Amino acid sequence: MKEFFGRIKPEEFKEWNEKMVKKYDPDAFHHHPNPVVRFIESRRAKAVLKLMDIHYRMDRILEVGCGAGNIIEKAPQGKLFGVDISAFIITKAKQKLGNKVILFQADAQNLPFKDRIFKHVICSEVLEHLLDPSASLQEIARVLNHQGIAIISVPNELWINRIKTILIRLGIFGWLLHRKGEYAEMPERMEDEWHLHAFPLEEWLDLFNHFFRMTHLRKIPFPWLPLRYVMRLEKIE
Repeated sequence: MKEFFGRIKPEEFKEWNEKMVKKYDPDAFHHHPNPVVRFIESRRAKAVLKLMDIHYRMDRILEVGCGAGNIIEKAPQGKLFGVDISAFIITKAKQKLGNKVILFQADAQNLPFKDRIFKHVICSEVLEHLLDPSASLQEIARVLNHQGIAIISVPNELWINRIKTILIRLGIFGWLLHRKGEYAEMPERMEDEWHLHAFPLEEWLDLFNHFFRMTHLRKIPFPWLPLRYVMRLEKIE
């Protein structure tokens, strides 16, 4: 898949992503001053953890694109690992998580692990930022064991952009989504900056079907308001 809109060359990706992470800081959405934003992020994290259904404390669990660790830190048990390409956000994660999670700065498209060593892999709101989501999915499938489960979430850009358009027309977009930090407000369209892909659900599922079988789909925050999709995927052998 080469659909990164010609904006970012592979050799530029790491530096570009670091700039975007510092600008938009995904950690901030979990602590956003707007309670609606915090509610949606909380619903997403809870859906991810519920679909994992961890039974054994020795299960290895990896989060690809772990950010500051806001999801992996809530895993009730297991041997926890996190990977992110951003030095800035990995530093944040280490400060937050201490020794609870083993962290690596690494590319989601080239994971630094042997084959078949994880029971669960989380990849939440990451694939849309990558040059080649298919390469990352292939890597996730590689490191999962033969009974492995991937929990993946992606944004529903169509609905998100519709709601943003309504808020803009009402004149309350900036007021609702303003937060403190390096940027004053959320952009009108994330695919204009940090999101390299804005696939509808059907196209995401077509990608997943090369490596996985979907068993569960959750629409976040509500079935009638699907701003995020959280999916439980079984590895295809």
